[in-house]
Formats: sequence, structure tokens, C-alpha cells
Amino acid sequence: MRQVRTETANTITFLKKRGILRNRHFWIIAGSMTLLTLLYNATYLGITSWFPWAKDIVSAQGIYMFVLSFLFLVPIVHASAVFRLQGTWITWLIFLAAILPRTIQDSPSLESFLRTALVALVALLLGLFVAMDYQPGLKPGALERSRTARWLSLARMLKVQEYERRRLARKLHDDTIQSLLVIANRARALETGDYGRLTPKARKQAEEILDMLLHTIDDVRRLSRDLRPSILDNVGLLPSLRWLAESLSNQSGIRIDIEVNGKEHSLPQEFEIIMFRIAQDALNNVVRHSGATAAAVTLDFVTSNFKLTVADDGRGFSPPDNLADFAVKGKLGLQRMEQQAKLLDGSFKVLSQPGKGTVITVEATP
Repeated sequence: MRQVRTETANTITFLKKRGILRNRHFWIIAGSMTLLTLLYNATYLGITSWFPWAKDIVSAQGIYMFVLSFLFLVPIVHASAVFRLQGTWITWLIFLAAILPRTIQDSPSLESFLRTALVALVALLLGLFVAMDYQPGLKPGALERSRTARWLSLARMLKVQEYERRRLARKLHDDTIQSLLVIANRARALETGDYGRLTPKARKQAEEILDMLLHTIDDVRRLSRDLRPSILDNVGLLPSLRWLAESLSNQSGIRIDIEVNGKEHSLPQEFEIIMFRIAQDALNNVVRHSGATAAAVTLDFVTSNFKLTVADDGRGFSPPDNLADFAVKGKLGLQRMEQQAKLLDGSFKVLSQPGKGTVITVEATP
């Protein structure tokens, strides 16, 4: 069991790295950090001749190097806006590794170290601020109004959808299942001979019909429960996901773990409903198509954004650049999840590779 969890974790790490390497922002940030590091330490590394167009800059001393170090703020802010806290910490640590050697070599004085510490502190605080609060294109007042209008519209739409789901679930339970139970009882009576003696062949047919009816009743009952699980209204997102994971695990034999990062807190009801639906679709895909032995659902409450990750160690696949290409082939699950994420103005990512499992990540601001 521990080996399965280790393999799942390794799969998640591999797919995340692969996704980052395909991101153009990663290469822009990596290139600018590399260039600035070489430029800042050209004299120290003996590569001044590499920058004939910037001799005055690479040979600068004292306060001029202090000014040059501020250029590192550009890729730090860029990484914070794109990759959030992870980008902030990684670029900030690279920044420290870039400026400390020359600071120690050129002027190991208290004043020099204080200047370096000031620049490092400013870079870290600015990066953290951008990572936690950056919202492009909207002023604070406009952002709040836009978010409020979005939630009101979303609440109305979800109210209609959930009402229809609840109505269908009730109809399946009260009408369809009851009718099937009546037919099953008559089939049982037929099979036991209440309507007269049957030939062995007819009795076998009656037994098969009864088995099919009982399986159908179970399927319809499960469909009714999945359409609108009452637990979602009563206890919230995390307990509902634990119930879903346990239910699907018992049904399929796949180990499904629920993990929580950060301190759990309440989320808007509409937000919880959509996140539950995305997790439900993702786990149903794992059960039906992945061939996995283990899966993990991770809820990340660490930052102002909420992140949901569903990962499995299954057979994986090659995701298309446009998920609509899957919809054309009748595979609607991924596109439906993407559309649900867009309702929250969130991001939706699918990382997968044949033989390497699949990782689905949804991130949005409640």
C-alpha cells in the first residue's frame, strides 16, 4: 500500500514538472534569471568579455551593484504572478545565491551586508504580495463588484441546475425504483412457482431476469444518489468528498485518499457544489477508464486561492491541446470539468502521459 502511494506521488511530481517545462513563462523567467546572474557575477566568474556591450555595468562596485541587484525584481515579480508562492520562493532563493558571492568577495562589510539584506527583503515582500493578491486587469473596486456579480449569476444558475437534479433524483427514487421493485417481486414469485410450476429452462430465465432487475435497481439507486447527494447540503465539501471517495473505493476496489493542505475553512455554497461536481467527474473517470490501483484527492487551503487536485496511477493518455477535440469523439467528461472551472473564473489543467497516470488540477478564488 505504501509503495502504491509512493508511485502515485512520483507520478504527480513527474507530470507537474512536465507541465511546467511546457510553460513559456517558465523559460522567460529562467532565461532572465540566468542572464542577470551571469551579468551580476561576470567579474567574479571571469566572463567579463561575454558582455562587451555592458562593461561599465559588470565592473560596477558598491552602490552601483546595489542598484543593479534591483533588476532581479523583474523575474521575481513575473514568477510570483504566474506561479504564485512557489515561483516567489524559488526565484528569491536563486536571487540570494546570485548576489551573495560577489557581495562577500567585493566588500564584506556590515554596510554591504545591510544593503544586500534590504534588497532581499524588498524582493521577498514584493514577490509575496504579488503572489497572494495579483489580479490582472481589474482595479480593487471593480474586482469586488465583478466577483459579487459573478457569484449572484452563478448562484441563480446553480439553483436551477440543482433543483432539476433534485427533482430527477426524487423521481428516480419514488417512481422508477418503486416500479422496478414491483417487477422484481413478480419475477421472484414467478421463479419460486407462485404462478404455477415452471420448466427448468423457464425457471432459469426467471432467475436471470430477477438478477438483472436487482442490478438495475442498484444502478438506478446509485444514479439517484449521485445526481444530488444530500450530504453536500448537510456537512459541506470535505465530508462529501470523503463520502464519495469511500463509496467509489468500495464499488471499484481502487484506493482513494483524501488529503488536506492548510487549515480547512468554509467556502461559498456555489463554490463547493462546483468543486464537488468536478471531483465527482474526475473520480468517475478514474473508476471507469484509468485502470488505476490508487488515486488521491488533494484540497489546498494554503493560499487565498483554493486548489483541488485529483491524481491517479492509471494508464494515462495523451491529452489534446484543445479539450473540445475529445468532445467531438463523444468524450465529454474533461470538457465538462473545464467548463465548470470556468464558471468560477478558475484554471483547469490536465497532465497525463501514457503509462504515467493522470493529474487534474482546478484552482480558483472563492
